[in-house]
Amino acid sequence: MPERKCIAGKVVNRSAIAGDFPAIAQLETLSDVPDGSGLSEALIALPADTLSFVAELDGNILGHTVLTAVAGPDRALALAPLVILPAYRNMQIGTGLVRHALNQARAQGWQSVFVYGQPDYYCRFGFKSQLADGADSPLQGQRFLALELSKDALFGWSGPVAYPEPYLKRMKSKARN
Repeated sequence: MPERKCIAGKVVNRSAIAGDFPAIAQLETLSDVPDGSGLSEALIALPADTLSFVAELDGNILGHTVLTAVAGPDRALALAPLVILPAYRNMQIGTGLVRHALNQARAQGWQSVFVYGQPDYYCRFGFKSQLADGADSPLQGQRFLALELSKDALFGWSGPVAYPEPYLKRMKSKARN
C-alpha cells in the first residue's frame, strides 16, 4: 500500500486513450464497481459525445471517470463512473480527476453535468440537488445532483433527462444499494 500522503500533485490527469482500456477494465474490477467491468467501455463505444479521463502516476492508471452526453438540457453530461484504486483513495486523486474532467467539459462548451452520488463528496465541486429538481429522471432524489458549467444553464429548465442504457442500468443498481 502506498504511503498515506498527498500524491495528487504528482498525478497526471489526461484524456484516456485506446491503450488505457485494459487498465481501466482492471481498475473497475479491483474497485468493486457494481456491474462496473465494461461500463466505461460500453459508454465510450456509444455514438454520443463521451469524455473519458484517467489519473496516472508513473505509467499506472490509478483512477478513471467518464462524462457522457445525455438528452435533456442543452449540452448536458452525466458523470459516472468515478473509480479510484482502493489503495489510492483519500489522497485527493478523485478530486483532482473530477476537477480536470469538469474543466475540460467547460472548455469544450458543455453547459451542465448531472451525477448520482454522495452529496457530501460532489458538493465540493458545486453540484446541488436543487439544480436537478427540474429533471424528470428515475434517479430523482437527494443523491441526484447537477452542476452548471455556465451561468444559469439550468435556470428555468425542466424536462426529462435521458441517459444512455449502460449508464442507467448501473445507476439503478446503485440506487438499490
